[in-house]
Formats: sequence, structure tokens, C-alpha cells
Amino acid sequence: MTSMETHVGSLMGRLMGDDPDPFPLYDELRETGGGVHAFPPLGYFAFRYDDVARMGRDNALFSSDHFHDSPAGIHDPADPVQAAFMAVSAQQFMFHDPPSHTRMRQAMMPAFTGFATRRWRPIVEARVGALLDRFEPGQEAGFMAEFAGAVPVAIIADVLGVPEEEQSEFRRWSQALAATFDPGIQGEARTTAIHAANEMVEYLRVILARRRAEPRDDLTSVLAAADLPDDELLGSLALLLTAGNDTTVNLLGNGLQHLFTEPRARAAFPENVPALVEEMLRFDPPLHLDLRKTTREVTLGGVDIPAGAIVWLVIGAANRDPRAFDAAGTFDPGRSPNRHLTFLPGHHHCIGAPLARLEGEIIFTRLLERFPGIAPAGTPVRRVANKVARGWEEIPVRFAS
Repeated sequence: MTSMETHVGSLMGRLMGDDPDPFPLYDELRETGGGVHAFPPLGYFAFRYDDVARMGRDNALFSSDHFHDSPAGIHDPADPVQAAFMAVSAQQFMFHDPPSHTRMRQAMMPAFTGFATRRWRPIVEARVGALLDRFEPGQEAGFMAEFAGAVPVAIIADVLGVPEEEQSEFRRWSQALAATFDPGIQGEARTTAIHAANEMVEYLRVILARRRAEPRDDLTSVLAAADLPDDELLGSLALLLTAGNDTTVNLLGNGLQHLFTEPRARAAFPENVPALVEEMLRFDPPLHLDLRKTTREVTLGGVDIPAGAIVWLVIGAANRDPRAFDAAGTFDPGRSPNRHLTFLPGHHHCIGAPLARLEGEIIFTRLLERFPGIAPAGTPVRRVANKVARGWEEIPVRFAS
């Protein structure tokens, strides 16, 4: 083993460990060699912008049909609950290539057009206003648990048409499903996550049956009317719930920290909120890792990668690549253009990106309108267990006008 391989192995070990700040590691790994590194047994990792963008666009070479080769497919087949969950989880459209991916995605597109997104604005405004009403000037609270964790789940549940009295478990369920994608979640922690995620699947199975019997004006009814098998419908609903919740929670926590630590961030209010949210998405994205499987041998970053290999797209590193962004390591709320890779290009461009942007713009605008003096009230704690969707465990705040 060469000295560079030893050094890379040490950096990757720290990255997959409990280091709360991955960005210095991203920077060093991106600038070492060609920015692509093997880390057995997880596969290869690509840290540079052009490589990540290429992998997002070229699904013929970098396939998303990798469920059973990725951490998401790890389970105990002797456990009937885990086996039942895997049958549904494997049908999430993120694990498919065209034409099956196209068929599933098209079934959902009516709910994610520009017109549909505009219809969601009143839902988002109402939910954010009601949750902000819980707080008074001078009150201290845990921002992640008491606000960030409550807003997105209520919004996506409203969009899906889930009754408010049945939403209490959604945060736990979506975190559990997100944990099944993470290579660091193994053993008893994985079993617990899969069992909790399967609770969500069985709940959604009941809601789907209700909407088939009595359609309503919600996303679940749209999917219930689609000509898709039940496992595909349930996988799509579970994915939308999780992607619409956990990643938005991370956006809110990461964004708030930027407001506290970046002097120019608050100056962007209220005139330039959309650009500010885009920079929040670039600088510390809600999703740091995605993965693909090679369909044939390929050279990436000067590294020869065999067919059938897992390659991880390190979005958090690509978004700070100085080859793609001027002053890439600087938070710039006026950055334009801002071609970050947070939602990925290509067939798997995030279908919920319009809703995520809408939520971010409304939530931060209303939060600072109501509490312009919001400030830290203690030491924030990073969530280090989940390497795929990095965020904050808790951010103590004081709400102030």
C-alpha cells in the first residue's frame, strides 16, 4: 500500500466515523489524486463537481438499479418484517432506471408541476404560521425538535392528505427510512430502523386503500389512481414522505446555523431570499451522499473502476469544488449563477425540489419576520450517525423580536 493510499484510507475512516465536520475531509479528499478514491468494502467515492454531475446525467453507465448492492438492501431475510419491508423499499423509484423509473415518475408528476406547487403555498403558509404561534419573544427552545422537526412533516403530510391526528409518528418513521440508506447504520440499529420504516409502509397501505375508495384532493389520491402495482405505489409514497421531511429538516437546521454564523446571510432578507436559500442548499446540502452502480468498466478521476462497482457521489464535496465555484468555501448569499448539485441533474433530478425551495423561502421569511432577533441559546450538536443526510441533532435558540 502506498503512502497516498494509507493517507486516503485514514481520511475516509474519519469521514465514515464520528467526525462532526466533514468539510475539511471533503476538501482534502477532493484535492488528493484525481478526487476519486476506493474505500473497501463500501466502494468508490467521487468528490469533484464534474464527476458527480457526469454520474447524475449518465444513467446508462452509472445505474440507479443498485438496491440489493447498496446499504439500503442490507437486511435479515429470516425476519419476515424485514423481508416484507424490502419488497416495498426496492420499488422506490430512486432505485430504478428508465423505462421503469420514467413510468413511476410520470405517475407522480401531476402533483409536482409549477401549478401544483403554487397550490401548496397556502398549506405551507398556514402550517408555518401555526407553528410559529407556539413561541413567544424571549422563549428558549430546541429549534430542531420543537420547530424544524415539526414543520416539514406537517406540510408533506398535508400534501399527502394524512389527517393531522395521525401525523405524530411520521417524523420517527421518516428518520427510520432515511437510516436504512446509510452505510453506517448496521446491526441492531438497522433492525430497529427497518421495523419502524415498515410501520410507515403498513400505515400508508391503509391510507392508499382509503383514497381508492374515497378520492380527495391530495397527492395520495393522485397516486392511488395511477396504474402502478401496490409495492411501487407504497415505495413512492414512503420515499416522498421521507425526502419531503428529513431533508427539509436538515435544510432548516443548516440554514439557521448560516444565519447565526455568516454575517451576510441576514442581510439577504427580505429582498433576496430565493438566492439565500440556494446558497444554503449548496454550502451544506441536506443530502451529502448518493450512489450509483457502474454498468461497465469506466475511468473516473484517473481511477479504473470495474463494471458492477458501487460509486458514491459526494454531493457535499462537489458543491464546494473550486473548479466549479468562485470562492467555493465562502458562503455567498448573492451567488449567481449557483449551479449546485444538491438536487442532482439527469433523470433522477429531485422531483420535490420545487416544494423544498418553496418551504425554505417561506419558513425563513416568516421566521425572521416574526422573530428577527432569534439567536443561539447554547451549543449546537451535530448529528453524526447519519453520513448520507447530515444535519443537526439540536440547535438551542432564543426567540426574540
